[in-house]
Amino acid sequence: MLDDDGDELGPGPIRVKSIAQILLERVADQLVTEAGRQGGVLDGQQIRDAIDGFKTRSDKDAMEFYRAGWNECLAVIDEVRRESGRRMPFERLMVKPFAHLLPTAHHPVTSGQGLSRRILPGFLSALQQMLGPVLLEQYQTRCRELVRIIQTARGSDFDWEDVYTDPTSQIIVNDVLVHVSRHFSDLSRRRLWMIDVIVSNMPLGEDEVERAWSFREAEFHMLMEALFRPLRNQLASPEGEQRIRERYGTLACELLGDLFRDLSASAKPIPLRRIGA
Repeated sequence: MLDDDGDELGPGPIRVKSIAQILLERVADQLVTEAGRQGGVLDGQQIRDAIDGFKTRSDKDAMEFYRAGWNECLAVIDEVRRESGRRMPFERLMVKPFAHLLPTAHHPVTSGQGLSRRILPGFLSALQQMLGPVLLEQYQTRCRELVRIIQTARGSDFDWEDVYTDPTSQIIVNDVLVHVSRHFSDLSRRRLWMIDVIVSNMPLGEDEVERAWSFREAEFHMLMEALFRPLRNQLASPEGEQRIRERYGTLACELLGDLFRDLSASAKPIPLRRIGA
């Protein structure tokens, strides 16, 4: 019954199409039956009457068909929702630390106070390049498994906050950030590279305000400070530092400390000196 446009339509429209085709077949059967009663010939009014009679049917078979069709549509909707929830969990987790800097959908970003959603493709591209394909797949698999476990436990009450607040999600994010932190030993060089990757992947803004917004050094520091803040806060306490040291080793802690110091130093204006002072 399905034809070649099935893949393009998607599961929801395909199910609606299937139900519509079944209805057409039943209407055709109704017309054939009515034509048999009329000697094999129906005029326009007879066809219309037969269709109107079909539309007003409220017998048990008709009602059961409508109920079954609706239930199947609900099942497709639920599956699409679940599949959507399973998609890109890794990307969602990595964006969460700076999500508060992003405006709500279709709202412009406030210059100097936030980040445009247009940076997301470039940010994720930079992240993927720093991780490499093997590690990226491992982290994506861990995130998908975490979402699957939480969805199974929560059922229809599943919410992404359940994922964000799960302790495992923070461990995954920390694992990623500790790994990529080694790429920032030369902060100036990495900053230029990351700005270039993000800018080159930014889609065109929807309005003049968005098109005028740009991602430069100030926005880079805004992004990095928010991205690493939870990990930085953990490292600031003796207990948190001990947990990080036990999981990642002393060298990783030192690299993180260097990165945080470099970020703080480069984000501050450099005082001018008088010549000869």
